[in-house]
Formats: sequence, C-alpha cells, structure tokens
Amino acid sequence: MRAARSVLAIALGLLALGATPAAAQNLAQQWKARLAGSRLTAYQGSVVSNNSALTVIRFCRNGRYDYYREGSWSAPGVAGGANQGRISGVWDVRTQGPSAFLVYRTDQGQQGYFPMYLQNNGRVNIGGLAYAVEQGAAGC
Repeated sequence: MRAARSVLAIALGLLALGATPAAAQNLAQQWKARLAGSRLTAYQGSVVSNNSALTVIRFCRNGRYDYYREGSWSAPGVAGGANQGRISGVWDVRTQGPSAFLVYRTDQGQQGYFPMYLQNNGRVNIGGLAYAVEQGAAGC
C-alpha cells in the first residue's frame, strides 16, 4: 500500500509541476470528457447464494462525485442481510504512461485512486469492476 501511495504521490507531484507529456494530458482530458456528467452503473449477482450488489457512481461536471452501493444476501436456512452506503467527494483523472487512474478525495478527507480502462464491450472498468456508462445522466 505504501508503494502504491508513493507512486501516486510522485505522479501527482509531476502533474502539479506540469511535467506531464502532452499525450498523457490528452488521455486524461479524454477520460474526463467521457466521465464528466455521466452515471456509471454496475450490478453483480449470484443465483446460487442470492447475493447481489448494485453500485452507482455519478460524476458531476464540477468535479464532484456521488458513490452509492447497496447489497443483499441470503441463503436457504440461513439469515439474510442487506446494506447500503453513500460516499461523496471530488474526483479527477491522472495518467502514468499509457495507464489512467481515477483519483478521488472523500468529503471526510480519505483519498485514493483506482486504475481504469475501457473494455472491449464498451464498459468502463474501474478498480476491477465493469460499469455501464450513461453519458449526460449524472443529474448534477
């Protein structure tokens, strides 16, 4: 985890100093244009154990985001459960070489990043989860 934070700190430091190559800036701008104003939705489910999770991220054009996740589970003869959570904060896109990263800071001050890429089926993969993208549907 410390190494990942160091890499991110170096990348953010270089970006702050303006040392980003033009191609990397262009890639970041393309990602920002694709995500700004979009609502991303991912659903995961299992028929066998009746587990499901719905994740929705709204990327506002003003640089804010709203992350919502709800999940439930049940199994025959076992109690079930449900949970939900919402996190909001600010988002940005950074690049390092040919890789793009979604960088975030929550309103509570936590920060981090997720690698992201465009899958062959048109979904955006952020941190290993594939999202359907609805451009212009963020509602903020």
